[in-house]
Amino acid sequence: MNAADHQPAPGHDIARLLADVDAYALRLGTSRGRLLDVVLISRATGIEPERVRALLAGELPEEEPREKNARESFRKALFQQRLRFLQRTRLKETPAGKEPYGLREISRATGISAQHVSNLLNGERGANHDHAARLELFFRAPEGFCSRTEGAALIAYLRRMVNEDLPKLATHAVLQELGARSVALRSTADGAQIDTLRDLLPALDELVKVIQGRRAGGGPEGGGGRP
Repeated sequence: MNAADHQPAPGHDIARLLADVDAYALRLGTSRGRLLDVVLISRATGIEPERVRALLAGELPEEEPREKNARESFRKALFQQRLRFLQRTRLKETPAGKEPYGLREISRATGISAQHVSNLLNGERGANHDHAARLELFFRAPEGFCSRTEGAALIAYLRRMVNEDLPKLATHAVLQELGARSVALRSTADGAQIDTLRDLLPALDELVKVIQGRRAGGGPEGGGGRP
């Protein structure tokens, strides 16, 4: 038994993160479906929308095989699917509208031969790390976009939501409830601000309860009385 045998399955991590999303949805008075936009998740992860829906509904993600030949075939097919996804969704602006990039354009911009790009798109060849990085950069996709399994890609997306986006949204909602008219929350490179927001949320919640109690009891915010 190796270290991988002790790691949680992707489905477990997805379920845990979705439970966190549900908790934020509850405190925000909304639903998971309104917080998780399937189209946005698909674009960010490279997972087709119908598959995103299935994974969010509890279907287990496909995992990389352990057997060497099967694993290599899996990685080649995954790269092909993600590269075709990028070509289909990251379009160029033309006078006639948005169009996919052609093989020659991709080749000129990346330094990869048009024939090799064609082979990658058709699943006839696998990509090395250098070619993958060049293609991801060309299509303005994050590093690793074409190689992450669907489980890893969805986990990365949900983790960012739970650790960054939703704490901001929840803090913004609480501050507005406290009377703040304009709130600007900016991320820092090390994520320290997000950690601070998560730490502050319980205190802000208690402050809201105190103010609401004073208003209900005719305290200063309600127009009279003492705290």
